[in-house]
Amino acid sequence: MEKEERKKGKLSLYAKVLLVIAAVWVVFFALSFVSSFDDWYVNDVFPVIHGVVARAFDVFPFAAGEMIMYAAAMFGLLTVALSLMFGVIALFQHFRGKPQRDNRFYRNYMKVILVVVVWFLWTYLFHWWIPYNGHVMGEETERRGYTIEEYRYVKNLIGERFRDAQKALPRDADGRIIYPDKETAYQSVIQSMRNLSERYPRLKGFYGCPKAAKCSDVLDWMGIGGYTYPYTMEITYNKYVDNLYWYTLIAHETAHYKGFYKENEGEHMGMLACILAEDPIMIYSGCDSAYFRLLNDLAAALEEEYGREEGQRLYAQYLSEDVDKGPDWEQLYLDETDAVKVAQEEYAADEHPLQEYSETAADVAETGWETQESLEQGNYYDDSTRLIMEYFLGERNKDQ
Repeated sequence: MEKEERKKGKLSLYAKVLLVIAAVWVVFFALSFVSSFDDWYVNDVFPVIHGVVARAFDVFPFAAGEMIMYAAAMFGLLTVALSLMFGVIALFQHFRGKPQRDNRFYRNYMKVILVVVVWFLWTYLFHWWIPYNGHVMGEETERRGYTIEEYRYVKNLIGERFRDAQKALPRDADGRIIYPDKETAYQSVIQSMRNLSERYPRLKGFYGCPKAAKCSDVLDWMGIGGYTYPYTMEITYNKYVDNLYWYTLIAHETAHYKGFYKENEGEHMGMLACILAEDPIMIYSGCDSAYFRLLNDLAAALEEEYGREEGQRLYAQYLSEDVDKGPDWEQLYLDETDAVKVAQEEYAADEHPLQEYSETAADVAETGWETQESLEQGNYYDDSTRLIMEYFLGERNKDQ
């Protein structure tokens, strides 16, 4: 009898393992609030984990992370249903004065669910949370404003690459851009990322293949171009994204994939990798995103310094003076329109069984975008312009 009581008082192997995992998790979660630790982790430890996990899931021709997400939703609903059912049975037995039975099936099922939850928490901590909490671009820098001259300098620098890429684009007899297949296009992204790896060492190492999301129509309704699954380290994209934007989007998601998880980091790296690429289509894509952001920031800076009326006059004057340092606007409009038209035709050719929920998805997305922006605060998409400015001005200072 005494032996049995001592046995009952001991923790099972299952409980001991979970306690050890929980203790490790708590220690590293506490360390995650030290940015210098996060930077060290994502530079020296994360690439090792990434190399193993990304390779393992790259073998699947579909996005395993997406399938896991659907499975998690189903098991979440099943867990709620089973808990309600067995809870009702336990209450029924209690009120009838019958001893409650130990339901082995439910107990073992909940143990499995607990293991799954622990796995999710573990992977999010080490695959996403710690890298996310480091310094922007892994560097501790002081944010500052920029002068009108600096905005104009970077705008014209990118505008010239924009113009040159536009002239070098491969076109068919009708003047439409000839886009390569997605695998060839991604090789251009990888090459440009590796070219930047001396400046950003995180970009070294393994690159898996991006995968089209099965729920691309839902992503489209939600205004989401792509998503990187931290727990499986896979890049997925909305297959209805137009071909011109695809390059910048994939470079953005690949930056997340390599540990640059803040949205300003992803947006900056997405544009930068494209702007500095060798492929003219990729350059055209990156410049198309960056150039207009710089135009908006230049206009805002002029209005802030000189007032609205004088600022707008100077903005128009600068555009006129710099007309040869930018793209052919009419051709750009035709290229963008054609790319969107092809994407719309591809969307129209597919069936969308959940179409009736498209407005609901859009409403949910709107709330999600607002929440994400409030959580990311200064590190949201708009801040990528500052990073672009910081990079090119830094390069100019090296040459002087």
